[in-house]
Amino acid sequence: MRRIITPFIMLSLLLTGCSALPYAHQIDKTVLMEVLGVDAGVGETVTVTAASGARPGDQEPLVLSAQAGTISVACADMGERGEDFVFFGDVEQVLVGEEEAQRGLESLLGHMAHDPELRLEAELWVVRGAEAADLLLEAGEGESLPDRLSAMSRNAELLGGPRPQMARGALTDLLENGATLLPALERREAEDGQGAQGEYVLVTAGYAVIRDGVLQGFTDETAAFGADLLRSVGKGQILELSGPDRGYTALKITGVKTTFRTVFEGDTLTGLRVACALETQAAELSGAAARLGEEDRLALEGELSRLAGEAIEDAMEQFQAFRADAIHLLDRVALAVPWKQAVLEEQWREVFPNLTLEVKVDATVARS
Repeated sequence: MRRIITPFIMLSLLLTGCSALPYAHQIDKTVLMEVLGVDAGVGETVTVTAASGARPGDQEPLVLSAQAGTISVACADMGERGEDFVFFGDVEQVLVGEEEAQRGLESLLGHMAHDPELRLEAELWVVRGAEAADLLLEAGEGESLPDRLSAMSRNAELLGGPRPQMARGALTDLLENGATLLPALERREAEDGQGAQGEYVLVTAGYAVIRDGVLQGFTDETAAFGADLLRSVGKGQILELSGPDRGYTALKITGVKTTFRTVFEGDTLTGLRVACALETQAAELSGAAARLGEEDRLALEGELSRLAGEAIEDAMEQFQAFRADAIHLLDRVALAVPWKQAVLEEQWREVFPNLTLEVKVDATVARS
């Protein structure tokens, strides 16, 4: 993986993020693709599907698909159909089907790094339990997939949830760290209030864990929350807690800071002590209560501390099972003992899967 990615990351540094514009083609004859899907094809081939955004008048979004031995040839094949010029420079979201992610992301990232149109600033998603084409073909039936994906990306930034990852960031992670996290998508049957019976909705589904360019598996939603806490992110996320006497309470995270201490036996790292300070405020109270009483506030702090601690433990357990330090934990741990950084780097791959973990979460709920 390192040998394949290295030349592309060097090339990517030369790219400014500004894609070549289709100046040589009439605007009314140009179709701007906004979402690209990559799936495993027959044998060693790859299937590429592309969907446009809204089009002039009452035209439905254009969806094209092609199968070839490489992504480059598949994209070229789509560009040769019809009279319109198909432009990929506006692609902001790239979806990878689960089977293709299991085969590896090297070809996709390599293509994005050197293609004159596709941008490394496009966000990557892994489609859990399905093909990317399934979602893009629905975009041709009236649903605006580009708008939905953009909204999910914004919501993750503003309200919490699996964090979007640009192709450039994933490429850098794999080169420097050998692993990365990509947000996962899933089609689920609509529940009450989400749509008509039998319809499907698109939702986030934790993180896809990528090691050496290959999908290792997915975190559950609890572990995804724990992964964010380990990285000291999650500000803005809304958590819903309930109690027998107080009903439901929505808490908004206003701050997260996680630090690490090391446990050594001789010169060998054997464990980590994780301390997470989690600050929240009440966003909504159910029932007739106009404010949060002190007894309920303290009960919420205890419950939140327990849940957050379990989420951190779940995240670490899953990363260790995948043998993937997908959150740059080594770099964070080294900050605690910078004089032992060289020792940590030398033994990290061997000791990481077996590290013991001691977690302490200090959760606070602001007085209202």
